[in-house]
Amino acid sequence: MSRPKAPSGYPDPTDSGWVRTEDLEIAGHHIRLTVSPGEKTVGVWELVDGAPGRWFGNVIRMDSNSPSSYLNFEFEKHLRRSDRDSLISRATKFWKS
Repeated sequence: MSRPKAPSGYPDPTDSGWVRTEDLEIAGHHIRLTVSPGEKTVGVWELVDGAPGRWFGNVIRMDSNSPSSYLNFEFEKHLRRSDRDSLISRATKFWKS
């Protein structure tokens, strides 16, 4: 059985050497955080059956005192402010680890 094709923009470890990932759930959405070497942005991807299905958004300005998110409108309208804050916090910890 072949793996489903990753969505456009999903990081390819053959390009960067490695991609670190972490799967989590926020407000009922199963998502994956990704970061490649030297990146200051954490990619956020919706998971479908455990595989990346589509782009959820990015958490940006990871090295600043106030990281923020840039989310796909379709997802953002379903998240409360507390959910976005939790996503930013978890992505920041992921990036720093």
